[in-house]
Amino acid sequence: MTVTRQGSLKSLESCSDSGSSCNSYSCSDIHSDGSSTPYDSTNRLNTRRCSADDGKNKKAGNSSSNSSEKSGNKRDASSQMQPQTMAMSSSEFNDGNDDREDGWYAWAIAAAGCILGMLTLGVTRAHGVYQEHYVLNEFPNTASATIAWIGSVQNMMLNLCGVAVGVLSQMCDTRILCAASALTMGVAFILASFSTQVWQLVLTQGVMYGAAASFPYILGVTVPLHWIRRRRGLALAVVYMGSGVGGMWVSLLTTACIDRFGRPWSHRILGLVMCGVGIALAPLVVARRPAKRPARLLDLSVFRDWRFLLLAAGSFFAMGPNTVPYMLMPTYVAQVLKEGTRLGSLVVTIINVSGIFGRFAAGVLSDRLGPINMLVVWVALAAYSQLGVWLPFENVRAVVASAALFGVTGASIVGMILNALATIYGVSRITYISGLIYMTYSVASLVVVQSSSLMLDTVGHGRDYTWPIVFSGLLLVAAALVFLALRLRLCPRIFAKL
Repeated sequence: MTVTRQGSLKSLESCSDSGSSCNSYSCSDIHSDGSSTPYDSTNRLNTRRCSADDGKNKKAGNSSSNSSEKSGNKRDASSQMQPQTMAMSSSEFNDGNDDREDGWYAWAIAAAGCILGMLTLGVTRAHGVYQEHYVLNEFPNTASATIAWIGSVQNMMLNLCGVAVGVLSQMCDTRILCAASALTMGVAFILASFSTQVWQLVLTQGVMYGAAASFPYILGVTVPLHWIRRRRGLALAVVYMGSGVGGMWVSLLTTACIDRFGRPWSHRILGLVMCGVGIALAPLVVARRPAKRPARLLDLSVFRDWRFLLLAAGSFFAMGPNTVPYMLMPTYVAQVLKEGTRLGSLVVTIINVSGIFGRFAAGVLSDRLGPINMLVVWVALAAYSQLGVWLPFENVRAVVASAALFGVTGASIVGMILNALATIYGVSRITYISGLIYMTYSVASLVVVQSSSLMLDTVGHGRDYTWPIVFSGLLLVAAALVFLALRLRLCPRIFAKL
């Protein structure tokens, strides 16, 4: 028996003017035989025809009944236009109501995801230290745009392989996937220690590490959502805190190792850490299996959903410039402000440290005010950190302030997008659906970072950072507008929780 969940934006008209939730209503699942069963969507948004559960007047109830009668006739047409979405309840998993949900076991999985984030996204966030070393010391006669390919490809592969992670996680044990990829990550960095040319670093530190890191990264941030339901925003804050903490200690460790032992040994030390810690944490990456296996492992029907398309477009504009401050601020401090290299690594540390507080603030506020509401606000503030703080003022204070504000806001965006996805589509296949979104990140990070580096080399002559800053700031403005359009189309009530 197939189930089609139908409806339109009318299901969101039950929003009240102040402090209400657009996703608090009851509706029915329409089965292929015309019967219906109650469906609880308290924790999830769907653009379906349903009855408003606010009991304000009888007219609402009558219109709801009429909608239910008409839905049988429109069932077939609607099922072709709307992709099937997932429920956000324990019944979507084959183990039913697991007593370990929201308990210590669930939070242990979230803690494991946090540490895996240190070894994956945290390492990419600290790549600015390597970028600075390559530009100023190891390859001083090579264009910065050429050297930027190392970090660009690394970020691209980290996100591009998200679809592969989503597909393989439905077929294989996620613990085995995590252990094997952690071993590959370490080997990639050890091989990078023997690389002496840019193209070799692109293959090892870029392609090989990025592709392998995609597995523990995406599994680490999505698997905890299978186990935590009540405080999902806080859980994502804990998980993504790993990238901030990891970016902080990895940047400090990398700088210390390069200064004392040289760049090759810094790669070897990090590679050994990745192997040991990643394999040790793999047994905790336990994914729950959906109650009903998907008909197709590679299901692209979600691309027909306007909600997904708006989220993907906003993610493209938001996550492309998300890596620009990490990459360009260290060299900006050294070349424009004429400060030492230690201040450049300190700026990266400031971004990561402030990101810890930003993620917790974003998680708590998302649970209270709604993830999509906070996503719009956070992206707008990230744009201001570039255009309103970094761009107008050419001094150390402005760079530090911009790094701190961007760390609070920009570093939290990826987690807030994932929370929005879980709110709309549920969590049983969140690894696969988020993998499709991560695919847009890969293209965006490659295009934006390379374009920014090219602007710096051509228009800026390697010294003027104006156009790269403007470029990244305007992309964040575009992202804020797209997310605002999504928010208003889901529910036009300004003060509704969404």
